[in-house]
Amino acid sequence: MALARQTDLPGMTDRKLKDLHEAAYVYADARDARVKATAPEVEAKTKLLELMKKHKLEHYKFDNVAVDLVHEKENVRVRIEPIEEEPTNGKAKDDFPTMPKKQKKAVEKGA
Repeated sequence: MALARQTDLPGMTDRKLKDLHEAAYVYADARDARVKATAPEVEAKTKLLELMKKHKLEHYKFDNVAVDLVHEKENVRVRIEPIEEEPTNGKAKDDFPTMPKKQKKAVEKGA
């Protein structure tokens, strides 16, 4: 929600630094928008953390999406990489480079 901005009345001395004052309003608007967007982000992160635990995964990698479970902070780290049109050197890339082999096999089988 944008904050109301008062204009000076005619004949009154301007006590504020207009550029600094305006920059403060711009910052406050940006901060308020970020804070408002935090709630859906927290909900989505909680859901992702629950799903990682449900599937008993430490790491998830498929195509350009990678999710890592961070135990120290009860957190997840998500990376979305640009999609490559063709694999390098004509070979398919390993979809699970950081996942243990046993876990890779289980994920590939759909377990």
